[in-house]
Amino acid sequence: MNGEEEYTMAKRYGSTNVLWISLVLGFIVGILFSNWMKSNFFSHCGLPDICCEERGLSVGMFGAGDSPATSSADGELAPEKSNENPFVFVGMMTAKKFIDTRGLAAHRTWVKSINGKVMFFSSEGSKSSYGVPVVALPNVDDSYPPQKKSFMMLKYMHDHFLDKYEWFVRADDDVFVKGDRLELFLRSVNSSKPQFIGQAGVGKQEELGLLSLTATENFCMGGPGMIFSRETLRRMAPHISYCLQNLYTTHEDVEIGRCVRKFAGIQCTWAYEMQHILYQNYKEDKGSFKKTLKSKEVQNAVTLHPVKDPNYQFRIYNYLQSTQIMNRHQKQMQMIREMTMMNQLLGVQKSNVVENKLGMMPSLNKHVPRDADEVISWDFIKKSIFSNHHSNPRRGIELSLSGSLDDVIMQIMHLVNKNARQRGRTIDFKEILYGYHRANPLYGADYILDLLLIYRKHKGRRMTVPVRRHAYLQQSFLDAQYIEEIPTYHPEPSVGAQVLQLFQQFAGRTLNNELDKRTETIHMIMPLSGRFKIFQRFMRNFEEICLKPGQNVQLHMVIFNNEKEDMALERTIELLQRYQRRYRGNYIEIIQANGAFNRGRGIELGASRCKGDSLMYFVDVDIVFNSDALTRIRLLTKQGQQVYFPIVFSQFDPVTVCKDRPPYCMCSGRNHCFIHPWDFSLKAGYWRQFGFGIVAMYRSDMLSVGGFDLTIEGWGKEDVDLYTKFIESNITLFRSVDPGMTHAFHAIVCDSNLEPAQYQMCVGSKAQSYGSVQEMASVVYGIDDIMQRHEQHLLNIGS
Repeated sequence: MNGEEEYTMAKRYGSTNVLWISLVLGFIVGILFSNWMKSNFFSHCGLPDICCEERGLSVGMFGAGDSPATSSADGELAPEKSNENPFVFVGMMTAKKFIDTRGLAAHRTWVKSINGKVMFFSSEGSKSSYGVPVVALPNVDDSYPPQKKSFMMLKYMHDHFLDKYEWFVRADDDVFVKGDRLELFLRSVNSSKPQFIGQAGVGKQEELGLLSLTATENFCMGGPGMIFSRETLRRMAPHISYCLQNLYTTHEDVEIGRCVRKFAGIQCTWAYEMQHILYQNYKEDKGSFKKTLKSKEVQNAVTLHPVKDPNYQFRIYNYLQSTQIMNRHQKQMQMIREMTMMNQLLGVQKSNVVENKLGMMPSLNKHVPRDADEVISWDFIKKSIFSNHHSNPRRGIELSLSGSLDDVIMQIMHLVNKNARQRGRTIDFKEILYGYHRANPLYGADYILDLLLIYRKHKGRRMTVPVRRHAYLQQSFLDAQYIEEIPTYHPEPSVGAQVLQLFQQFAGRTLNNELDKRTETIHMIMPLSGRFKIFQRFMRNFEEICLKPGQNVQLHMVIFNNEKEDMALERTIELLQRYQRRYRGNYIEIIQANGAFNRGRGIELGASRCKGDSLMYFVDVDIVFNSDALTRIRLLTKQGQQVYFPIVFSQFDPVTVCKDRPPYCMCSGRNHCFIHPWDFSLKAGYWRQFGFGIVAMYRSDMLSVGGFDLTIEGWGKEDVDLYTKFIESNITLFRSVDPGMTHAFHAIVCDSNLEPAQYQMCVGSKAQSYGSVQEMASVVYGIDDIMQRHEQHLLNIGS
């Protein structure tokens, strides 16, 4: 009702009071109705009020994933669901030695997604040190096979919770349960009738005829889980003592099935689908789901068994959480696109640049290049990846791209098979025949894939035929999310400062440590043998960046005493002593080492002069750095948590780059040209992604992984070994391009006596440093003889 209608009504009844009463009532009713719609809408979609707020830059992709327990805004797990309307009780059978490993992992992951209650049942005297809810069954031990433990667990469920829950699940401690899918599945089954649900088994081939089962009898396999309705447990549990006294086999799942069949009058369901709903992983012997986590069977399953390693409970949980976040991002993207479309229909112009970009419909032509330099080229994929962005145009597919392709394919197949049951057909993925990929930093990742699929029709005339289909896909980036860190300035003594200090103490850090992070001492460690002129350049850079501004940096020089370079040794020590006299203070330490140069041994020797909480930076004499690099070293290296492996810019040979004396080369003479250290153009050099020698870490973290392998002699490989050790540890590796570090060019000499792996690495690094691929192409195509041969070859093909 609008204002004119209300005024007319008021006039019709002869009183303007009706107008004001209508307005007030309309306002109140509108507020109540909007609150009711808001609460019902968000309770239906399972999102908080600000349903689009997520942290981190994420990729929105079409597709679907599983929905484990929801996360709270601060990233912690949401509290356990309310049991006002309890639905399912899950009993986990475990042992004392697994309570605080497998049991704890389950308690902190999937347990919170259960609409009901989860308890862990173990032997007499069992307890948890971390709050895992344990029932210590009296007169029960951890001996195997656990017939008594399993039956007594069911009896406990019957005696204490029979009338409180509709369903009861018996599970092992190495099973992962998706609570949302479990509830969705059980809601479709009548719980008032006796039901015994599980993956039906009749025994292994060698056990046939030995389990006292007839040809029509079965049992529910215990590993993936058994599900009892309330009525089944009511009929069977009072006779558990009889079943325990009349065991025919050592298999507790076989005996439970026999007991249910005798006293409840039913047996395990024969449904074929149960092998997919309660999933037993036969593809991996150790049951870690390392390779099959993204498979269709795992995505659709309700339970996953076995997960022996507790760490993989968290891995599976985090993966399912990420798919949940991905789905919410996709819903957010769809809502933005729908709002953009409606605004266009209504003629409303939005000034928000981010929303305008996100509101664009999927297209491979979002980016319109203005010139040839803005064209984003495609990488070709066919078992290997062929790219003009890399010095090696053909190489193996990186794990990051391989994982991305797996995710994309999984979501494609989910969409294709969304209505498969109604259509009477399913389509399975076979392989990628070939494809193209590119990454647009403004919009997202694009894919063009040629897929080989298997079409299976199971209604009407059955058939199985291979088909090929093209898929045009786009992963759209969402807007960047920013997280505010604790400020590094000194707050005034106030209530706010006291609260900040208490918060940081609670987090395990003191206020002073946090505030001193930007001025923390960096222990720069450099082993050196000879190369005096290059060392002079390094010291000039060190003086300008560290010594003159008074940076809190200590240089530990490890100088190898090589008899062939006695003169260089003396000059190097003399130069360092000159700087020591010029800048009073403990800025430079000279350490002499005997024997042939060994970088790993040199760094170990320099690091031994540092304390456990010292921040160390391993640097080469060829590195040119600035003050911003020092800031990043301090902020990106966290003791006990994170080490920093920067990707430095490595310059090409100036003879190749400066042959025509372009403006980005600094020339002091005809044969003395060098590239400016902060020129990051494609012609000047490349980002050294395969180099791991420049690194920042704490001394304690280096000791925790074992340090350098001192048995490695000669050029290279010792840094790769240390990098591998950190990968295999619990410490995070932060690896990123650092524009504050440049590796100046120097000639590389590869000793033919090196081990084959080291020699290959040396030759590869040497070849990489000659010049860019574009420069090589221009040289090749600039040779008249080669061009004539190429043209003649084309003529021969045409004729």
